[in-house]
Amino acid sequence: MSRQDKRKVIHRNIFLGTSVVLAFAIPVWKGLLPLLIVFMVVNWLAEGAYIRNFPLIFKDQKRFFIFSFSFLYFLYLAGLAYTSNLVYGTEDLQMKLSLLIFPLIFATSDFPLFSEKETGIILKAFAAGCIAGSFILLGRAFYFRVFMHEPDAFYYTKLGWNFHPSYYSMYLAFAVSNILSFQFMRLGVKITLNLVMHVLLLLFFTLMIVLLSSKSGFLVWLLVLAFYAFLIFVRYRQKITGVSLVLSALCIFVFFNIVFPHATSRLASMKMESVSTDAIDDAGRSTSERIIIWKSAAHVIKQNFLFGVGTGDVRDKLTEEYENEHVLAELIHYRNAHNQYFQTWIALGILGLLLLAFMIIRPAVYAIRQEHHIYFIFLFIVGFSMLFESMFERQEGVVFYVFFNTLLFTTQGKNPE
Repeated sequence: MSRQDKRKVIHRNIFLGTSVVLAFAIPVWKGLLPLLIVFMVVNWLAEGAYIRNFPLIFKDQKRFFIFSFSFLYFLYLAGLAYTSNLVYGTEDLQMKLSLLIFPLIFATSDFPLFSEKETGIILKAFAAGCIAGSFILLGRAFYFRVFMHEPDAFYYTKLGWNFHPSYYSMYLAFAVSNILSFQFMRLGVKITLNLVMHVLLLLFFTLMIVLLSSKSGFLVWLLVLAFYAFLIFVRYRQKITGVSLVLSALCIFVFFNIVFPHATSRLASMKMESVSTDAIDDAGRSTSERIIIWKSAAHVIKQNFLFGVGTGDVRDKLTEEYENEHVLAELIHYRNAHNQYFQTWIALGILGLLLLAFMIIRPAVYAIRQEHHIYFIFLFIVGFSMLFESMFERQEGVVFYVFFNTLLFTTQGKNPE
């Protein structure tokens, strides 16, 4: 092996190792993510493959498609040209910088990037991170419940203190999806130690989703199970396995509902909140508050339909709308639209919305055609979660999306081992 080949192997192994650590860190310690991204960028620059590969972006369809995931960032950059709040706009671009970094690195690196086995290792590192992160959350909750006498330490925001409960539930739902794909999408499911361990992990992650008490988390969990049950039952004709999965999921949900009524009570109250006429009198009613926020966002969109208000003015325009509707005191802590589609539409107009939708729908169509189940369900989880959260307004949301989106697209048509 020549010296140049050895150097190439070293940089590739660093890229793989950094990706594994990054996947592990996402659900464990979000403060580590910027350092890992910087390290990945330094390795990419030192390798220098981008010098010869960048022109290929405009010749190779796959490279161009990967790079196209960064187009939304360029649109946000253009949005600075007609924004008033340049300070917030600049901060927003820094938060979203991963939308540019990961597609650029992946599109200009030497192909193939990772083998199916290596991609599987990265996904398993993410699952390991979910386990470690969950134990950290539970350990802290135990301390506050036993020693600080905090009654709700094991529920909702007090459990997910360092992560928004909806985001962490999204992580866990993706980990559940990967386990189902790794274990139950195989042709033969035998009772082995490996199967038992995977079932225990499914139960543990489901318990965490229940304790986090995120309504969108509950819905995503149910839809993920329904998707795989459908595949197993209809596509792979394993009727016993498919029916068993559905019945088991229902039994688990009923059991957790009985054991943890405080956590699942948020689901029971969701319908009542959505029709309440005095919703803003109770700041704890998150469903009704979201409806008010979405109505305010829709009004801002109506006034700025085509081009939006610019990258930096979203928060200011929403605050003005709250003031106009006399709900500022109740909703001042909401700095975004709690819906990424609305958030992008307010900032960038209809073109931004269409580009965001394209980033979800077109890869999902490819994933369906090539039976890349893990990638499709990832896009579904993200696309569905964006209905309830402005994912690109938080680092833990934007890094999760763009890293796994670019990673899984490079293994398009293959389900990692």
